[in-house]
Amino acid sequence: MNEQEIAHLESIHAFYEKGDPMDRLMIEREMEIIARYRRDGVSALEVGCGDGLSTERLLALFPRMEIVEPASRNIELLRRRLPQARVHESLLEDFHSEQCFDFIFFLNVIEHVEDPVSSLCQLTRLLRDEGLIFISAPNCMSLNRRAGLRMGLLPSYETMAPKDYEVGHRRLYTVEMLREHCEQAGLRVQEMKGMYLKPLSERQMIDLGDAAVRAFHALGEDVPQYCASLLAIATKKYY
Repeated sequence: MNEQEIAHLESIHAFYEKGDPMDRLMIEREMEIIARYRRDGVSALEVGCGDGLSTERLLALFPRMEIVEPASRNIELLRRRLPQARVHESLLEDFHSEQCFDFIFFLNVIEHVEDPVSSLCQLTRLLRDEGLIFISAPNCMSLNRRAGLRMGLLPSYETMAPKDYEVGHRRLYTVEMLREHCEQAGLRVQEMKGMYLKPLSERQMIDLGDAAVRAFHALGEDVPQYCASLLAIATKKYY
C-alpha cells in the first residue's frame, strides 16, 4: 500500500467536505450525459467518490455499482449520503476483482493520480470487452485559460490555478493528451464531450447567474477543446 499516496488524497478532504457549487454543477452536467447510456442490469464501478455526490447520482442510474476509494475521510462523507453503498477502501492499483464491469466511471480522478496511463491500464483490465469507460479531466486550453494567456495572466497553458493545488491536481489535460493516454492504455475514445464553455473566470461566471452558467455548460458539449472540463467515453481498443 502506497501510504504517501493515500496521505496525499486524504489531504484534500477539506475541499470535498466544504463543497463547491461549480464542481457540483459540473457533476450534474456529467450525469446528464452519462444518463443517455443507461441500460438496465449493467454492472458498474466508480473509482474515487469525492464527497459522494457523483456516487449518489450514479447509483440512481446503475444500482449494481461498486466504489473504489482509498481516502477514509471521503468514505466517511459517502457513508453520510449512502450508508449501504458497496465501497472498497483501496488504491486503484491494489484493487482486485473477479468480475469485469460493463461501465467504469473515472470522473475527475485522472488528474490526481501519480501515473495516469498505469491507472487506465488497470481499468482496461477491469472493463468488459463490450464495456464503456467514462473519464473526465480539467482542460488546460479552455476558453478562459486561452484568454488568460493572451492577457498575460498565465505564463503557459499548463500553469495551474490556486484551486488546482487546493484540490490536489497533478496535471491538467488537453483533448489530445487525454486521447493519447487512453490509446497508450489500450482504449479507443468513441466520443469526446466538452463540459462547461467558460469564457470568463469562475467568479465572473457565478455573477452572471445560474441560468447563464447552466446554458454555457450545455453549449460546450460539441466544442471540448474550449471547455473547462473534458469527458472521454472509451472502449477497449481491440474489441
